[in-house]
Amino acid sequence: MSGKRATPSAVPVKPSDRQRCVATRKDGQPCTASAGPDGRCVGHRRGAQDARRKGGRNSARAARLDRLVPPRLLSVYDALEEALGEVHDGALDPRVATAMASLAGAMVRVLTAGEVEERLRRLENEFLMTPRGARR
Repeated sequence: MSGKRATPSAVPVKPSDRQRCVATRKDGQPCTASAGPDGRCVGHRRGAQDARRKGGRNSARAARLDRLVPPRLLSVYDALEEALGEVHDGALDPRVATAMASLAGAMVRVLTAGEVEERLRRLENEFLMTPRGARR
């Protein structure tokens, strides 16, 4: 041995040695997650329920799609989702679904390019309308 002592931070902690959360789960069993400095896991810390409640609003798939996907693409998404189910059930040839997905990807690229072009035009117009002295 070299005579050096290992510092506590350098000693690996086995999962069985970690402190467990002191909270109780909804089913009445003790929580088995690793605890933080306050003795509770991330899910049982003070304020966690409020954060989950706040984060849970509009988290349904439909609400997320409405926020993230342009309205024109919602029907495309629905068709692809239906095709996925049909492929899984054996009612649709996977090659047909692959072609659908490829075409949908092309549609998204065209729409994205159009949106980028529109944003660039708007920024260029704003730049041209800004007096030279006000520019950085």
